Amino acid sequence: MATEVQLEAKLVPWDDPGFVAAFDRARATLEAEGALAGSCQAAALRAQALLREAGYPAASVECVRTVDDVLRRTVHWVVRRDGPSPGTRR
Repeated sequence: MATEVQLEAKLVPWDDPGFVAAFDRARATLEAEGALAGSCQAAALRAQALLREAGYPAASVECVRTVDDVLRRTVHWVVRRDGPSPGTRR
């Protein structure tokens, strides 16, 4: 049985209603698929693909997870509409 994980996401920009709605749909899809219970990176990759399919071709999802996050079953994402920020490792 998969363990449920709490997802906390920072959306950039947060004030684009279309982008926020696309993220909400992607998140619902991931939850329905059970993808959030697996690898943080695999779920982020799937979310990125869903956002790109939704019309945001430069969207990027960065998974940030500490040991404490793992123990608390929490995942932090930085979700960017216009691609990764300068200086982000690829």
